[in-house]
Amino acid sequence: MKIKIIILPLILFLTLFTSCFTSSGLNSRSSPALVKAYKSLTHRNPVITHTFGADPCVLVYNDRVYIYLTGDTLEHDSNGTVKSNSYSTINTLRVISSADLANWTYHEPIQVAGWEGIAGWANNSWAPDITYKQVNGKDKFFLYFSNNANGVGVLTADNPLGPWTDPLGYPLVSRQTANCDIPWVFDPAVLIDDDGKGYLYFGGGVPAGKEANPGTARVVALGDDMISLAGDPILIDAPFFFEAAGINKLNGRYIFSYCTNWNVKDATGRKHGLDNAVIAMMSSDNPLGPFTIEGTVMRNPGSFFNIWGNNHHTIFEFRDKWYITYHTQILENRMGIQRKGYRAPHIDSVTVKNGKFEKVTATLRGVEQTGKLNPYSRQKGATSGISAGLTFASENAVIQKEGAWLGIFGADFGEAGADSLTINARAKEESQIFTIEIRLGLPTGNVIGTYKGSLTPAFANYTVQLTQTVGNIHDVYFIFHESGMDFGGWQFN
Repeated sequence: MKIKIIILPLILFLTLFTSCFTSSGLNSRSSPALVKAYKSLTHRNPVITHTFGADPCVLVYNDRVYIYLTGDTLEHDSNGTVKSNSYSTINTLRVISSADLANWTYHEPIQVAGWEGIAGWANNSWAPDITYKQVNGKDKFFLYFSNNANGVGVLTADNPLGPWTDPLGYPLVSRQTANCDIPWVFDPAVLIDDDGKGYLYFGGGVPAGKEANPGTARVVALGDDMISLAGDPILIDAPFFFEAAGINKLNGRYIFSYCTNWNVKDATGRKHGLDNAVIAMMSSDNPLGPFTIEGTVMRNPGSFFNIWGNNHHTIFEFRDKWYITYHTQILENRMGIQRKGYRAPHIDSVTVKNGKFEKVTATLRGVEQTGKLNPYSRQKGATSGISAGLTFASENAVIQKEGAWLGIFGADFGEAGADSLTINARAKEESQIFTIEIRLGLPTGNVIGTYKGSLTPAFANYTVQLTQTVGNIHDVYFIFHESGMDFGGWQFN
């Protein structure tokens, strides 16, 4: 009986402790109540939670992963209530990048379409894909995007982050292109083969009565310049095809992947190992096909998280390991927005066995950090592993609420350690006093330094002396007591 009396209060205490942290944040004697985060400290998914981003595509360049996303943005009715995502207002692509798959930098969005867009002829920019190729001895980047479902455009740049230009002034593929009499001319996926030749995969939609064999997937060879077609698009005979073309080359075989439609109900679909709105795979020994169905690489996210919706993915290799990025509607659900179609990216591991991609398990935990973050190099304010109560703009953190915070995973201080920190910040009101705490391990962890004072309206550097020498590997958290400031970045010394 005595043991029960001791243990039960302890269990109750631990339960209340955990509940307080995950729901509303802990108070400490020196900090305001922490703003609620939309994911656990032990979870990497969704990858970002301060905004939305869908249809993720990946560029691996110079040992860094760049993800380009459809810029899902909340729409409101006349009463200010969030309404369903119509996708009709989306004309930007969002970009995030990481060197370790744990800490992500949010970059300035790309204004692709609309009156002020780079491609002014386009109304929208959805579902991008990107690649690069050496042209005249220099790497050149090619960013393909969907103009709604009416065509595929292309932008070019000399850098993964731009500046971008529209080399054509019109779509690369449109409804007027030969053999493109399909419901949706969109969702590009691009491959540059070992011989330097490029191929573009696209298409979508389900004509009435053709659910099992829509005939709406296409592939076309690209010209050497990557902004022209080297022939007419041809059919990929993909069972139950819906959208979200993807392409990989694995062990000399071409793997075409896609999202199936919502009508996989008959014996034909089951025979192929397919189901509604899953990521299916086909393979061929030729980039133009014909392709043979090989089953499913990933079930619908609803199978894992009980939040259903269409899916769009990219399978990519980074540091000799394979990953898949895809989107879910988990973030909107945690924000209290139910079934409105706003999406956020995830990443999970992919196993390769016998030259094939094994079926993926979608998780909230996500993937392990690859390498460690260097705290002695300048880090941008828009770099984080987790955050709450802030947004990002121009690669800076914009503090929106008291008790906002930003977390960095796996910073390696080495054996000698750091004894000071330089922060870069500015104020919206010069007379205001700001307090920034630096904590280790948890947002409520040990305080190792505090800045308290005014900030100038222009970005400036401020030095914080640490209360202890910090060595080895730690997660680092910046706690912002007041709103009304921009956090430009930091660097330990």
